[in-house]
Amino acid sequence: MATAGMRSLYRRWLDRRMPAARQQQLTQRRIFILPTGYGVFFMVIAGSLFLGGINYENNLIMALSFLMTSLFMIAILHTFRNLSGLVLRAGRMAPGFAGTDGALELVLHAGDQQAHTGLWLAYPGAAPEEVSVSPGEEKNVWLSVPLRRRGYNRAGRVRIESRYPLGLLRAWSLLDMDQACLGWPRPLASEECPAGGGEQLQGQYAGRQRGSDDFQGLRSYQEGDSPRQVDWKAYAAGRGLHSKHFADPAEGWLWLDWSLLPAMDTETRLGRLAWWVLALEQRQQRYGLRLPGTELPPALGADQRRRALDMLGLYGENIQGGEH
Repeated sequence: MATAGMRSLYRRWLDRRMPAARQQQLTQRRIFILPTGYGVFFMVIAGSLFLGGINYENNLIMALSFLMTSLFMIAILHTFRNLSGLVLRAGRMAPGFAGTDGALELVLHAGDQQAHTGLWLAYPGAAPEEVSVSPGEEKNVWLSVPLRRRGYNRAGRVRIESRYPLGLLRAWSLLDMDQACLGWPRPLASEECPAGGGEQLQGQYAGRQRGSDDFQGLRSYQEGDSPRQVDWKAYAAGRGLHSKHFADPAEGWLWLDWSLLPAMDTETRLGRLAWWVLALEQRQQRYGLRLPGTELPPALGADQRRRALDMLGLYGENIQGGEH
């Protein structure tokens, strides 16, 4: 109980001293510094040499002790300066499935005069990443974040640490970058597709491939059109750049529907819908998604997969957190 109380006091103190913000600069108020184990041993040796020099009246030994102490004091300044002035800015997020890892982006910016070398950054529970930033440089780094549940997972405070240049001291900071990472529902396998909207739903849709739509004609090329849709013969003949337009027959659409999974708890429903999103993408079957109060129109591709999984992950959540 006493330990939990101390941790609570420590967290409140950190919140007052370094409040959450999506952009922060490392200043003297935000940087902590202490000797490493090697640094403590180094100073013990320096102290022992000093005592030995006094005992044996040996000026050479005392000079070595003073040199080591001076080196330690200079290392304090350089270790602190290696963090001081660095600007961190919260960036995008890369969601993942609950129980795995997502990722959050941090943008590090160095001033024109100071390099920042051998920095280690990590969110709680994740492996650290090393990065160095040259003077005037801006560098992006992606940090892993454990996704313990579906929905937004608060990342906690990012730890940025340096032992540069000699490893005698450890300078660090704990910054709340006001970031969260979205966790998608963990996919749960299901044999029966919870979909409506077509006449061939029981296994036959699996054989239908993209490109079986009805050809409707040509339209002007739009950015993002697949090269396979472009009418290259017309382009070679000098008639401009056009894309072939196909219309999906109504029976080719599948609507993954929340209401078709009765007598299940919320997380089980979402998990099965997530599994079928992945399955239909793999089978190149166009699909839409219906949840209570919202729906996603039928489509296919990486954007559709991301939007569908985001929609499942955000179900019941307040719309807040990290940027995409």
